[in-house]
Amino acid sequence: MTQDNQIAHSLPLLLVIIASIVWSAFQTTQLYKERQNLKTLYDNQEQIVTNAKKMRAQLDVIAAGTKRLADQGNANAQLIVQQLAKNGININPNAQAQAAPK
Repeated sequence: MTQDNQIAHSLPLLLVIIASIVWSAFQTTQLYKERQNLKTLYDNQEQIVTNAKKMRAQLDVIAAGTKRLADQGNANAQLIVQQLAKNGININPNAQAQAAPK
């Protein structure tokens, strides 16, 4: 075999190897960027979930106070508790002790 034939036979193999390396590098870069984007989204959601938990705890405290007022005979509070019960919302009267930190 001549040198030109050897180069001609190894050229397709060389191109496949180079293409594989380039493709792997591209995929690695894309996956890294996607991972960073997902981490950013997760971090953003974490703050929203924390705020939602705080708000939920505050609403539980307000609802517990309303329930205590209703138990003491306040007509407006009784109406609110009745409407919440019709909508399937149960009030925990002990929510004051479970309030989230501010």
